[in-house]
Formats: sequence, structure tokens, C-alpha cells
Amino acid sequence: MRRATTAAVALATSSALSITMLAGAAPATTGGTDRSTTSSKARYVDFALKGAGFGSRASGGEVPTGSDQTAFMAIGCATRVGIDRENHEAEVTIPGLGKASDVKTDIWTRKSGDQVSTFTRNSLSKLVVAQSGFGSVRIRAISSLAHAWHDDRGFHSEATTSVGSIELVPPGGGDPQELDLPAPGQPIEIPGLATISLGTTRKHADESGASARAIALVVAKTASGTRSSVSQAKASVLDGVKHGTFHGFSAATEMEAADGTVTSGRTPLSLMPCQGTGGETWTKEASDSDLGGNLLATGLKSANFGKQMPGKSVARERASVAHFGLGGGQLDIDDIIGQANVTRDGRTVVADTKGSTVGTVTAGGEEQEFPDTGVLEIPGVARLERFVTQKSPNGVSIIALRVTLLDGTGAVINLGQAKALIRAH
Repeated sequence: MRRATTAAVALATSSALSITMLAGAAPATTGGTDRSTTSSKARYVDFALKGAGFGSRASGGEVPTGSDQTAFMAIGCATRVGIDRENHEAEVTIPGLGKASDVKTDIWTRKSGDQVSTFTRNSLSKLVVAQSGFGSVRIRAISSLAHAWHDDRGFHSEATTSVGSIELVPPGGGDPQELDLPAPGQPIEIPGLATISLGTTRKHADESGASARAIALVVAKTASGTRSSVSQAKASVLDGVKHGTFHGFSAATEMEAADGTVTSGRTPLSLMPCQGTGGETWTKEASDSDLGGNLLATGLKSANFGKQMPGKSVARERASVAHFGLGGGQLDIDDIIGQANVTRDGRTVVADTKGSTVGTVTAGGEEQEFPDTGVLEIPGVARLERFVTQKSPNGVSIIALRVTLLDGTGAVINLGQAKALIRAH
């Protein structure tokens, strides 16, 4: 094997064979990243534990929108230590990037003495970035680790990444050339193939929680125009869980095609933090949403509220649309509000949609009234379903108004979506 020195490859000057970024001021505990050295006994703690990781995610260029993350795994909001989650793919072709081998994501939550931790680790044994005529790039031993924890000194976080080696393999085989690893601000540029840059590590810790994120590499492939994050790990430990964990969202508008494909996402989208909002109302606003085809929604708002008290929790999600219209005066609807309310008192959950409303509906200049069925059809224009509600043991969801177009497209517009749940802690 010979090291590449030609001008065709602009190399970084770093000579280290690994990249390690320590993003935590507080020291990691001994053996903290080895699951066998920490207790895996299941028990509940007064923290929200989150983690997520994947091997790669590509975007842009030839990659379809919503391209999957390889070996993706996540813990959305847990209050239990002793959790072990894993996902892996032995070999996977990544659109617009190449082929990866032995991709694995592990997430685990642990308690050791006073320390409560969330760990996420992702690893790839090999990534091959290929392009006919220019050879290929072979990257080995890529990994990322994120660790967030709380102990008797407070919240802490750390993040590390590591890359074993990068090799340029000539077309048709031959001896590979080992390349220096990229350094901060000094990517490796391989003409005709790819630009390889260091990823990032981020950490945050304050009196209410800690989080860490690590991305090992970013690969921009020349031919396809794609940009890929390689080996990502995220972990969080958050304060504020006393009685239950909150879940839900609110969004003023969303539009789907007849086949269920989302053509306009939830706008504006508010997500409920799993520990609630501390008794404050968090609001997002948008002046309008152009849904295409002479469809326009204006005065959009979404808001969430979540408060925890000893033995009792209260949650509310609310979304509103001031006006929705279909051009030419075909349809005009005012004051659309969807609201989901949940109270958990001990083991008792009470959920309702009080506060939800649909105001005046006008079609062709004439005011319309909903029949007792809650479904109003405007011939040749739209079918309107009011207060589409679904209850669950832990909460409730509502779409204040579902509009199905009768113009042959079958498109569905959901207005005033709200969902709120409180699960027992």
C-alpha cells in the first residue's frame, strides 16, 4: 500500500489515524460506554431519556425525498433505565452514495449509583464510495458515540467520533492509496469522486438537561450531487418528569394526495416535549399556507401546553386556521380550531376536545349548515368532515375539519390537527 501524494488529490495535513472529539467538560465515568459494566436492571427514574442514531442519511441530487436512514433506531421518550435497543444491516446500498457493511446502531439507558445515562453508538465497518472510471474510496471503522447523563454534580454530555482509515482504490483494482484523514476545515477532495469532511460534535448541559450529538463524516459525492451524513448518534437526559410523559403535536394544515402521499407537510408544526412545557404555552404562527390549486389557508397557529405536578399532569394541544378558501368563491371557511385536552390524575385519564370549533362555511356565496352526521358535501367541490376524533387510553386526537376535494384529484386537506397524550410514569 502506498500513500497518495499526487496533486490530483487535495489532502488534509492531519496524520492521525483516528478522529476523536470530546465535547463534554465533565469527565466520563469509568466503563460508562460498556454496557456490561453498568446495571441493566429495569427501574424508573425522574428523567426523560432520549436517543437516536443511524449509519447514513443522504439528501439532494439523485436521492429521493425522504430517503431512509440506514440501521435507524430511536428511543423517543423513556423514563426507564435498563433499556437496550439495536438495529443493524449487514450490507446496504445507499442511494447516491455507495455501499456500507456491518452498519449497527445501539441505544441503551443505565443507572449506576447516582448516575443516570443515555448512550447511543453507531458504527460502520466499511463504506465504499464508488464511481465508474474514477475508482472508489474505501473508508473503514467509522463510529460515533453520544452520551448524556445526570449525577450528583448535575447534567453532563460528551460526544466522540472515530475513523480508522480512508483509501483511494484505482479503477480496475490495484494497490490502494491511503489518504490522510480530514481535519477541521480541511476536507479531502478527490476529483470526480467525492469531497469528504469531518462531521460535527455538539453538546449542551444546563440545570434542566443535557444532550449530545456526533456525526463522524459528511460525504459529498461529485457525480450524483448528494450529500450524506455518515454515522450519527444523539443522546439526551432531561429533567422535569414527575408524574407522566407527554406526547403529541399540533398543526394548522396538512395536505395529502389521494394515495396518502403528503404533498404539503404539517404547518406550522408544534411538538410536545415529553416532559411538558413547564406550564407555559409555546406557540408557532404562519401568515398563510399556499396548498396549490387555488387553495389558501391564512392565519395559522399551533400551540402546546404541558404541566406536571406531583400526582397530576395536564396537557393541551391547539391548532387554528383563521380562514380557508378555494378560489373563485367556491368554498370559504372561517375560524377552524382543533383542541385536544388531557388530564392524568393518578391512574385516571380524562381526555376531551373542548374548544374545537368550525365557524362559518360558505359555498358559492351561500352559507352552509352541517347536518347531524357532521359530514357536509358541496357537490363537485368538496366533502367536509367535522371533528374527526380518535380516543386512546392515554389521550385524544382531533382533526377539526377534513376537506376532501371532489375535483377528481381526491386530495385531502386536514385543518386544525391536535393530538395530546399523557402516559403513566
